[in-house]
Amino acid sequence: MAKHDVLTTTLLLSIDNGSSHIKGIFDDLSSTFIFPNVVAQPFGERFLLMEQGDPLDFLDVQITSPAIDKEQYRHVYVGNLAIGDEGIVHEIVGDKAVQKKAQRPETMVTLLTAAAYAIATKHTDAIQRGKNRIKAAVYLGTGLPIREITKFSDEFSNKLTGGVHSITFVTTPIFKGVTVEMEFTLPTGISIDDVSGVYDMEASTKSQLSHKGFGIADVGGVDMDIAFFRPGLDLDQRHSTGAKIYLNDALESIRNEVNAQGEELISSTAELTLMLVNREYEIYAEGKVAFDMTHLINRHMRILAEKVLKYARNAWKHVRYANEFWFIGGGAIVLQPWIEKLNAELGLPIKFDHAEYSQFRNARGTFFLLEHAMKQGKEAAASVEIEQEPEGGSGTA
Repeated sequence: MAKHDVLTTTLLLSIDNGSSHIKGIFDDLSSTFIFPNVVAQPFGERFLLMEQGDPLDFLDVQITSPAIDKEQYRHVYVGNLAIGDEGIVHEIVGDKAVQKKAQRPETMVTLLTAAAYAIATKHTDAIQRGKNRIKAAVYLGTGLPIREITKFSDEFSNKLTGGVHSITFVTTPIFKGVTVEMEFTLPTGISIDDVSGVYDMEASTKSQLSHKGFGIADVGGVDMDIAFFRPGLDLDQRHSTGAKIYLNDALESIRNEVNAQGEELISSTAELTLMLVNREYEIYAEGKVAFDMTHLINRHMRILAEKVLKYARNAWKHVRYANEFWFIGGGAIVLQPWIEKLNAELGLPIKFDHAEYSQFRNARGTFFLLEHAMKQGKEAAASVEIEQEPEGGSGTA
């Protein structure tokens, strides 16, 4: 292919690779996307009824990457397309939840797919004019759970920056046949997930967190990260900690109990997560309530809320300067009714983030840090350039 047929571009990208959903922001805070953290190995050939629809709902990709060495991840369905597929479906439950996020193949698969989607979306007009190969330099911000940062951030960074990653969209509408080649740079390194969210809360709410001592828990589908900040947003590394809570496993148990009625009423834990976020506890079929999950959900979520609150209190009781404690993240939205009910008896100064912002807190905070790092880099480069300019004029009289 002639060199002029290749579109060369750059992208500023923030990814929060959550265990239930992938959240992304590219180039500015208004360009966002979210899709379920579900990967499937296709079974047979996919037949298209029409080549239309939102590309985000039909992420069918082939991957060539030095970070992925298993053949089973070379051609995958990702996100909504993977839900309910007849092939081998991977969600972050069971054995997958036990694995480290930095070492799960699905983490890299979904991150690379998300990056390729963002790049293709940015250049949709060029693709519709016939461009089918894009080379992108991606300035990436992403994070890991607090328990993985020390031991696994270098390994994870090396996977991302250690070569060229190629994604080809196979049957995805609009992007079909487009290949995106990516090289990653990490201007802010690998961040701590819930710490990133704090910076967005400080920038976009009236909570004035920078004037307080406080604790915060980012509750995810697998991990719960707990961080403490002294006034001035000074991270207390000694008392910050994390734990695995396996929310996704509890959701999978609920899903299995519901589906044991004889039909697959819920196709994935990601689907169930959205139902709980929206407080949808009844399942409809043919316009009637086919199953009321209220009792089932109450039983599982109360047990999990007790565990989450216990972890938070055990960490909090050793931190005297923390006068309030926040919960953020998709898992916090799911568990909020049960944590609040338990806390009604305790009377602790516990606060919850706004539901409409909570899921994107880490992605937004990471994006703020990424923009700041890029701005500092440009200013430093400009300063060096000025210092290197020769003094005086051209040297002629």
